Amino acid sequence: MRNIHEPLDRLARVHDGELADQVSATGAQALLSSIVSGPGATTTAVTAPSPWRLRMPRLVAGALAAGALVTGVIVGPGLLGDESATSYANSAIAIELDGDQYVARIKDPLADHVKYTEAFHAVGLDIDLRLVPASPTGVGKFLSVRWSKSSGAGPARSASGSSLPTLDFTPEGCQLHQAGCELTMRVPADYTGNMSLSLGRRAEPGEEYKNFDWATAPGEMFGGVRLEDGRPVDAMLAEARRRDLTVKFSRIRPDAETGALSFEPLPADQVRGDWTVWGAWQVKAGVIRLLVTPERLPENPFEKGAHLPS
Repeated sequence: MRNIHEPLDRLARVHDGELADQVSATGAQALLSSIVSGPGATTTAVTAPSPWRLRMPRLVAGALAAGALVTGVIVGPGLLGDESATSYANSAIAIELDGDQYVARIKDPLADHVKYTEAFHAVGLDIDLRLVPASPTGVGKFLSVRWSKSSGAGPARSASGSSLPTLDFTPEGCQLHQAGCELTMRVPADYTGNMSLSLGRRAEPGEEYKNFDWATAPGEMFGGVRLEDGRPVDAMLAEARRRDLTVKFSRIRPDAETGALSFEPLPADQVRGDWTVWGAWQVKAGVIRLLVTPERLPENPFEKGAHLPS
C-alpha cells in the first residue's frame, strides 16, 4: 500500500516544471483541459494567453493531483485585473470572439438574466440581456432595445459603424424552444456603449406575455382586428368568442391636463355592451384584455402615441 505521507509532488501527474512559462506544453494543456471539461466545471472564461497566468502554485497542482474537488475555473476580469476575457461561458450562455465580433450563444432561455449580464461584462460589453415570456410570434425577437446614444439618435455604433445587435438561428427558421435550435447574437468587439435588451422566449404555462401590446398584430390572438376608430364592446365580445378567447376589461382614464393614460381593471358585469373598445392587450395564452371607455372619445388615445405601461 502506498504511504499516505508520500509527498504530493511525487504523486502529481503534471509537475511545476511542466507548467511554468510553457503555454503550449502538452502537460499544461492536458491539465487545463481536465479542469475545464471535468464534471464539476460549470463556468469558464478564457483570455489571451500570458505566461505568468499559467504558473500554478505547488499547492494547487498537488491538490488537483490528489483528487481535490474542482467546481469551476474562471480566468477573467475578477482575477486578471481590468483586462476583459476573449471568451466566457456559464450554464446560460457562451460568448467567444470571432474575428471582429463577439458571438453569444444562448444555451438556457429560462436562466436568470444575471447569468447573461455576467458573461457580457466578462468580455467587456456593457449589455443587459433579458429573455422574457412572449406570444408565439414574439419568440426569438427583440421586444425592446434601450441604448446609449452617441450622436443623439439611433443606437450607439462601433468604430466600424455597424448597428447592434443581430440575431441568427441555426438551423435557419427553427424555433428557440425546439431541441437542437441555437440562437446566437453578434456584437462588434469594439462596441463601447451600453444596451438593455429584452428578447422574447416561449412563455411557460400560465406565464403572462411581455409583448402584451401586440394583440392585433398579424398572427396574434386578435390579429386583423381594427380598433383605430373604436368598436362597440358587444362586437368585440362576439369576435373573442369566435376565437375562443377569455376576455378581461380595463377602463381607460385619460388625464385631462397631461394626456397620460391610466387603466382600471373592471369586472365584466360592470361593462356595458355599448361602451367603446379602443385597444386590446394579450394577457397570456387564450386570454385577452379589452381597453374601454363608457363614452366615445373624440379620437383613439392610442393613436396619439400614448405611453403604455412597461
